[in-house]
Amino acid sequence: MFSPISTLQSPSHYRWLAPALAGVLLALAFPCHPQHPLHFLFNAAWAYVALIPLLTRLNDGGFKEGFKVGWIAGACFNLIGLYWVAYTQGGGPAVIGGTVLMAVYLGLYTGLFAGSYQLLARRWGNGAVLTTPVLWTAQEYLLSLGELGFPWMLLGHSQAGFPHLIQYAAFTGVYGVTFWVVLVNAVLYLLLNAAPQLRPRLVAASALFLCFALPWSYGAAVIAAADTNESNVRVALIQPNLTLAEKWGSGGLERSFTALETLSRQAAKHNPQLLVWPETALPCYLQLRPDCQNLVRRLVDELQVPLLTGASDYNFERSEPYNSAFLFYPQQDAVQTYAKMHLVPFGERTPFRDDIPLLRDIDWTVLTGDLGPAEFAPGTEHTIFAHPQAPFAVSICFESVFPDLVRRSVRQGARLLVNITNDSWFGRTAGPYQHAQLAILRAVENRTAIARCANTGISLFIDPYGRTSQATDLFAPAFRVGDLAVNSHTTFYTRHGDLFAQGLLAAACVLLLVARLAKSRAV
Repeated sequence: MFSPISTLQSPSHYRWLAPALAGVLLALAFPCHPQHPLHFLFNAAWAYVALIPLLTRLNDGGFKEGFKVGWIAGACFNLIGLYWVAYTQGGGPAVIGGTVLMAVYLGLYTGLFAGSYQLLARRWGNGAVLTTPVLWTAQEYLLSLGELGFPWMLLGHSQAGFPHLIQYAAFTGVYGVTFWVVLVNAVLYLLLNAAPQLRPRLVAASALFLCFALPWSYGAAVIAAADTNESNVRVALIQPNLTLAEKWGSGGLERSFTALETLSRQAAKHNPQLLVWPETALPCYLQLRPDCQNLVRRLVDELQVPLLTGASDYNFERSEPYNSAFLFYPQQDAVQTYAKMHLVPFGERTPFRDDIPLLRDIDWTVLTGDLGPAEFAPGTEHTIFAHPQAPFAVSICFESVFPDLVRRSVRQGARLLVNITNDSWFGRTAGPYQHAQLAILRAVENRTAIARCANTGISLFIDPYGRTSQATDLFAPAFRVGDLAVNSHTTFYTRHGDLFAQGLLAAACVLLLVARLAKSRAV
């Protein structure tokens, strides 16, 4: 009798088909550009079955065999899902090679999951499938740590388009959503492998029903109880749509300011209480250029609206630049600033250069031309920007990927979040759409609205429950004005952070230790 499970478990010519298929399905669960010729294939629901092909290949062998199978799945997943990184500045051999190396590196984490699962499966057989949510979520948490942390393609992020299914992230963070997605895979795997008797199939089917019914019911109740009487801040997002050449070429400052000013004046007619310009909106060292500051001050004084803009700053002590945000107030000389704390590895800073002196001497331009790291200095403090209606915090571009970094700003007093970014590097690819979507989880985790302002898109508003509005198109000048609810309380996740993920990491270690001790006693 034909069975998809038995087919994927069949002889050697299928040996690597199953993990490769798992990688493809994982990638298809994340958004792509709507004009992509295969756009119709991409759907978040693929995440519910994507791990099943991988699990079919993890029934025998040791850690090494499982690691190989998992690495293939992870490398395929990240190479397909993050292909857009190779489009940076139009692509080229260096950046394409770097994208491949990145996929190879990120695949190691999936390999760690698969190798660990293989050890447990040798001890507990099919029953070990129930440990997959623990093992997978643990490796995702590990992926978020350190200077090489890159928690972009977390499975929980794939579900951002389903607000009713992700509201419990206010307790668990995005890692709870990941746990749920993998649990669905595990229950489906057991259902497909259930004995032909009616009872085991009914048990598995009932468990699958509960996997969706419980989070949906909770999410519906939370959203229905949303407080509509909260105070609001009216925010204007300015999307100038300037290319790198237009911004940084000759006359770039004047060109940039003209585009920003024109859209800001149009937005000001809608009575915003805060104007937001994107990351590096002004191509200058703002603190060192009085002429540049004066342009902004005159506009702010005339419009009588506080203005947040991205621009470069400079750290004289370290002789390094900052990627920063600046808040200007009408009729005030004081300017609040925030320097980006988590920099893009190899894009904005060479990882570990402060700890390994040799890395400071590498001339990356020899290898990559002008794509070498900008070597920004990392910021060290969360800034809570003062605003008459609500204190707010800023995440700059890549920082929105890190749940703990964002929630620390809310814990320190931010009642509104602003994300400024420049995704023009990646062209008309999946990158800007993925980047915009993952910010949804940051809003739900902290029950805090987000205003996202991008140089070339996608700019949009996200409410505290993950519902989006007024999204702009890519590569089109635009402004958006919206009323965002001011957060009046903190969530469990905001107060306590990644306790859920950390607990799963500890549980994974205990499971592996128990399996190891059991094996030793058997010998």
